Amino acid sequence: MEKDALLNLAGRINTTNETARISTETIRWKALREAESLDDPGLFPLLQETITENDGKGAAKQEIRSAAYFIYGRLLEKAFFSEDCAFFLQRLGKETGRALLSSMLDRVKDWRQRAGILLPLELDTTPVRELTRSRYPLVRHSALHALSACPGAENREALAFYLTQEDEKAYQYEIYYANIAMQSIGEAGDIPLLERFLKSRRPDLKITAQYAIRYITDRDAAKSVLADDPAERR
Repeated sequence: MEKDALLNLAGRINTTNETARISTETIRWKALREAESLDDPGLFPLLQETITENDGKGAAKQEIRSAAYFIYGRLLEKAFFSEDCAFFLQRLGKETGRALLSSMLDRVKDWRQRAGILLPLELDTTPVRELTRSRYPLVRHSALHALSACPGAENREALAFYLTQEDEKAYQYEIYYANIAMQSIGEAGDIPLLERFLKSRRPDLKITAQYAIRYITDRDAAKSVLADDPAERR
């Protein structure tokens, strides 16, 4: 794909005010599906160039970056390379728009949900972790959900910050998303943080804590089986 074609695709992704009665007939819907079909890792340098060339707060530039991030995130699901992922994570530390950041964080979450990808521990996920303390709820919640793809002690500590808050009402959404992320990256030592919510009067917190404990327990048991299997130690 040449640069002109990429910019054309980005423009179609950002198409608004369409009159089609069925969403699947809109230019935007078709463009998004086209973007999701791309699988050439050779596009990463072109996408990086497009993103950096369109830095700035202008609406047109933000739209181009937003479309490029969508393509980039979906492409990583099919062709995951740590160095290309690192670029995306670094960009999280540069963007400031709430909607744009939330959308980018959704791509990180999708790596786990759609492609089963957990980020390698050597990748610097600091930008995701820092956004869990954003003053904007939309960004904060998306960042907590995105940590489901980001294993590591520091990220579990970021989740623990909310799981140890006493006021369930004030932090109900943060706790909810932290429970979901713990389901994915939590370890046995994190279970006590979740157990308090088994008696919560809020069904969403109780259920997500139950699932998190179950998945963590199952993973821990599977690791024990592998460790005890002589064939696995050869």
